[in-house]
Amino acid sequence: MKNLPAFCALFLFTLLLSASQAQAFTAAADTSAGYGSLVLGQLMRGLTRPAGAGGTSLVEIDIAPDGTVSSCRVIQSSPSPALDAAVCTAAAKGAPYPYPPYGAPATVSLAFCWDDAPAASASQSMTYAEILRRNITPRIVIPAAPSGSWTTTILLDIYADGSLQSCQVTHPSGSEAVDAAVLKAALQPGSITPPPRHEAQHVTLTFTLNIR
Repeated sequence: MKNLPAFCALFLFTLLLSASQAQAFTAAADTSAGYGSLVLGQLMRGLTRPAGAGGTSLVEIDIAPDGTVSSCRVIQSSPSPALDAAVCTAAAKGAPYPYPPYGAPATVSLAFCWDDAPAASASQSMTYAEILRRNITPRIVIPAAPSGSWTTTILLDIYADGSLQSCQVTHPSGSEAVDAAVLKAALQPGSITPPPRHEAQHVTLTFTLNIR
């Protein structure tokens, strides 16, 4: 990938978009205080699209405190196994990454999509995780908590019809009030929409609340 597109930083995630009439490529990072975007940028320098590969691949990368990759898991496989393998290969080649925040192990969720059809609108190119984050974020009520940056990671188990099987905190922020606020927002009506193709999903989302 000769010329990398510019990053557009949003509140809770970073979206990388390059589109043309011939080919559209989207990559998104589920970030932790911007850390996911650093990992994404470094990974993409070694990512090469396999011939004929297409579709969307969603992976989770576990990064140790020293920046090395402990594992790479395919959470949502693309129609092309070669694409999934290429992403995890690039993840390994991109190490070592910058040290994760707070010197703790980090899990970064990344989505990669190659679509050879004419470029779609931004909403159409969003991953399911991004749609859920967009739904949940406005429903988070900032709690009474000490000032600082608080990062919470939750896991949603969602049935094919969009009903929620379970919602739990997998990486607490250190503030019970912040964790409770994120969970409450995820449980609000309208937060969870039916997954694509009406297939059950396990979705990991990370939210960072900056309280002053």
